[in-house]
Amino acid sequence: MPTTPIIIPLIVAGVTLGSLLLSQTRKISKKKLLTASLVSGLLNSANAYLVYTLAPPTTFTRGTFTGTFTGGGAFTGGGAFRAAAGAGGENSFLLSSFITGFLIVLAIVVVALAYVRFRGGKPEEAIETDQTETDEIEESKLEET
Repeated sequence: MPTTPIIIPLIVAGVTLGSLLLSQTRKISKKKLLTASLVSGLLNSANAYLVYTLAPPTTFTRGTFTGTFTGGGAFTGGGAFRAAAGAGGENSFLLSSFITGFLIVLAIVVVALAYVRFRGGKPEEAIETDQTETDEIEESKLEET
């Protein structure tokens, strides 16, 4: 099974966080967060389907093989061989891609919101003015000595 793609969820998370940073409230509704996560999961599944269709896997999962080798080196296996070759196929790949896309956006946005809440949600201008006040205090201390 190919590796689950994650580029689409990272792009959706970036767009979601960008729109969040441009908003004045710095808050996101649960509906918007779930919508972004669902869109990311669906787009990631579509991307995974294209990957699976354009570059199908060349190997199959391990299993118990029953059958015989003929003189020409061909394997005439039974149902276990076909079951092992079909295990971990397209459906599980698409499902894991959807779950991955959904959870990546959800996790990134929730961690970003927790960081903003922990930091206190200070806007950048307040941080810059705090720095200029600190610089002025340090300059006045240097002039006194």
